[in-house]
Amino acid sequence: MNERRPVNRVTPKRKPAADSGSDATRRRASDPRGRPTPDTAAARRSADTGRRSAGTPPDRGASEQAAGRPARVRPTRRRTTRGQEPASRPAAVRLDKSVAARTEPTPSRQRFGASWTTAAVVAAAVLAAFAAVAALRPGVNDSNAAFVDGAATEEVRAAADNALRTIYGYDIADIDGYQDKVRQVVTDKMAEDLDKFAGTTIEAIKQAQTSADAKPEPVGVTMLTEDRAELLVNLVVSATKDGVAQQSVAGPVVLRMRKVDGRWLAADIVDQ
Repeated sequence: MNERRPVNRVTPKRKPAADSGSDATRRRASDPRGRPTPDTAAARRSADTGRRSAGTPPDRGASEQAAGRPARVRPTRRRTTRGQEPASRPAAVRLDKSVAARTEPTPSRQRFGASWTTAAVVAAAVLAAFAAVAALRPGVNDSNAAFVDGAATEEVRAAADNALRTIYGYDIADIDGYQDKVRQVVTDKMAEDLDKFAGTTIEAIKQAQTSADAKPEPVGVTMLTEDRAELLVNLVVSATKDGVAQQSVAGPVVLRMRKVDGRWLAADIVDQ
């Protein structure tokens, strides 16, 4: 009679209680169908309750990880506003658009260019009109030869230069002949006015022992007729004593002249 070894067959029903309990725990911890077990559901509910009390939305990724399922990764969307291009587009596209924006004339630039052209045309027309009016010299008597007769203008300018140098310039070594020299370059009326102060002026010059030099420049003829002239002069008078410069005085004067017996004489001097 053959002896057979007893086969120790352990069925699931006959497994020890400890083993069956551990298997059940493992099955609950990871359900192959991904359904939450009572333990994981309770953990997820407690986490969501804590987040709601803190004012933050429930974290589905954490809940799914607690349930044993992989967390879902949401694709991020890039929000773009109108008029902006997505950052993923090539830089060449943005460069082309920027170059086009700089090269293509905008309506405002077109208006500015048109207004600038119009302003230039108007300015040219105004300058042309001003030149035409200036050529006619409005307000000036046609007998004013200072604009047309160069020889007469130069003659009266030279006479004015000589008269001013004689009146305002003197030499201490020849101060006694000063008054006679002045009478040769002024009209009789002006000579009478100067004689009223000539004595006092000559005495002061002798006491100071100074000499003076007058330099009228520039000399501009503003009006010239057959017997009258008016000049605007910048007069500089410099004083010296024993050859040493003392002081100088400068200022504009208006010199009015009269032509007497063919000679231009100083008739009046007005300080400006």
